[in-house]
Amino acid sequence: MVLPNMLSTRRVTLVNCVLVLGCVEFCQGPAMSQSLDKPQAAVSAKEKALLAAVSESSQWKATDPRVAQTYQDLAAYYASQGKYAEAEKPYEKRLELLEDALGRANPAIIPAIDDLARVNFSQMKYDRTAELFERSLRILEREYSDDDPQLVPTLDDIAKVLQAAVRYPEAEKFLRRAIAIREKTSGSDTPEIVAELSQLARVSAAKDNVPAAESLYQRVLGIQQKAFSPTSPELLPALDALATLYLRQQKAPDAEALLRQTLEIREGSLGPAHVEVARNLDRLGTLYVDQKRYPEAAKVYERSTFIWSKELEPQSPELADKYQKLAEVYTALDRPVDAEPLVQQVLTARESETVASLNALAAIYVAKEQLGDAEPLYRLSLALLDKRGILSGRRPATFSPADGNLDLLADTAADYVELLKKMKRKSEATKLEARLRAITGKNYSSKKKTG
Repeated sequence: MVLPNMLSTRRVTLVNCVLVLGCVEFCQGPAMSQSLDKPQAAVSAKEKALLAAVSESSQWKATDPRVAQTYQDLAAYYASQGKYAEAEKPYEKRLELLEDALGRANPAIIPAIDDLARVNFSQMKYDRTAELFERSLRILEREYSDDDPQLVPTLDDIAKVLQAAVRYPEAEKFLRRAIAIREKTSGSDTPEIVAELSQLARVSAAKDNVPAAESLYQRVLGIQQKAFSPTSPELLPALDALATLYLRQQKAPDAEALLRQTLEIREGSLGPAHVEVARNLDRLGTLYVDQKRYPEAAKVYERSTFIWSKELEPQSPELADKYQKLAEVYTALDRPVDAEPLVQQVLTARESETVASLNALAAIYVAKEQLGDAEPLYRLSLALLDKRGILSGRRPATFSPADGNLDLLADTAADYVELLKKMKRKSEATKLEARLRAITGKNYSSKKKTG
């Protein structure tokens, strides 16, 4: 079963779930199966089989273990497809069956409670999720002592839900209890405590208690440095988090030292051209720009921009942002010759984004037969794309890389030709179509008819 990774996987406690299902009593199977067996659009073969199994289960004996299992299988399938609302109802039914068979306080029903909690969490029903996990905790507390490690996964789950619900003081309470249990049973320096300490640090940071968050991350780092080598990737989350806190507190030298350390670790473990290395370089570049250390900023941005240029589409807005930052650094260094081609790249990418939006709106107007509203949008798109006048005839019908966006220019012009034809302006359409054919060597009119 594929579910969000934010919540820990539940262990079955005390009773093996397979044996539990053997004791399940049949309750309200027909009504539930009928409600689930309604016709649905685009139902997969797997879903049909699972729905059929639920329907068939209404004919089985009350003690047949397959009754609850059919609901669990159907719910798990929906959850694996990201259909959390659909998964909720069969998970509820499965829980009801187990409650009726074993009692509401039996530890063996905890997996059913937790599965239902997770699909509620996936739908951002945080209050309901917290209630369910707290119910699991109360059941466990009847079976174990207050400081038993068996309680920790549920305490963690509750804290994560409360954190997502922005109920930070409550989340902190559960995390501190989990940490106290870890410390008592395994010691204050055990690696097992890192997850809880890190989560508590995030809660502290969210509450703007930066000193507390910093202290917690330093403790995490101290534990991990004893367990791993200085260049281990295991150190990265704590180092990155500490660097962020130092930047937040304007402790630039401390932040720089950590960002250089994380860069060295990433280069060693991932290679010098990995996107995570580029992200690390970008953070360093931002730090250097804030300090007006432009020569150093240029070096790291040049490296990161080269990596991004291999990873991102040439006209992507993300790559345009990278070029923009490097161009600004070159400008600050009085290097206009280096900045100019980058700014041209930025303009080309951002023009593409703007033109795509204009053309999409124009197409909507055409579909609504509002041709007069569509025309100025296409004209504006062409004006943005055809600054050198090759389409209007002010320049020879030749195209160079300096013109940029030839494909988008041609497609927009072809759409505009079709609009002119719809508007009975055949002379203009024919003239523009001929110019477009001369530039591209393609017959866009026939392409539009067959495409």
